[in-house]
Amino acid sequence: MSESKIASVLKKPMTEVFTEADNFKYKLFYPVCGFLLEIALKPIVNTEFGTMVWNAGLGLCQYFEEQKMDFSHKKVIELGAGTGILSILTVLLGGDVTITDNPQLLQQIELNVSANIPSSMKSRVQIRALSWGLDQSQFPSDYDYILGGDIVYNRSSLPLILKTLQHLCNESTVIYFASTMSISRELITSSYRTLFQYFDSDLVCRYENVDVNLYRMTKKKSQTQG
Repeated sequence: MSESKIASVLKKPMTEVFTEADNFKYKLFYPVCGFLLEIALKPIVNTEFGTMVWNAGLGLCQYFEEQKMDFSHKKVIELGAGTGILSILTVLLGGDVTITDNPQLLQQIELNVSANIPSSMKSRVQIRALSWGLDQSQFPSDYDYILGGDIVYNRSSLPLILKTLQHLCNESTVIYFASTMSISRELITSSYRTLFQYFDSDLVCRYENVDVNLYRMTKKKSQTQG
């Protein structure tokens, strides 16, 4: 994969600053797959992780463009969606997408969905709270794809992510996870080693310029039979 192609979405986006109810917001504009995605960011108390667009999510967007991914008639769920940019692109590429994150981030996701998804497509979008390891049983286990960008960064959350994946997955589910390795290389590498005990995996892409690894995983047969 060429660095020039990668840079088309990973380069510094166009930015617009505006105010609403005395709070600053930022609008970022990302060109990907022929769309110009408008992503609004608003400071949210007690969290930083969902209030920025992470390179791993952008890397997944770029990978979908490079691979000419078509999610038509596919059921998709994103874990830790943050701003919602990856899920928004997946809807535009035809998917029926459930966008999940912590409750305090859902309003930001709703704002970005409204700005980017035509009304004719909104029936294919669900925005729901999901606390890993706690309420995954409220979701089905028939997803075609599970997505996650920069969610493997905390040792304590790994068992919760694993428990969530084991519920959401079936024998044909494809998982795409991407991670910015420089966040904590040793921790992230160790975490993926744990995941790879339960999932067959391939490193399908590496973006050297931003130190992002992208993995494709499927549940091991021994896990699907258990």
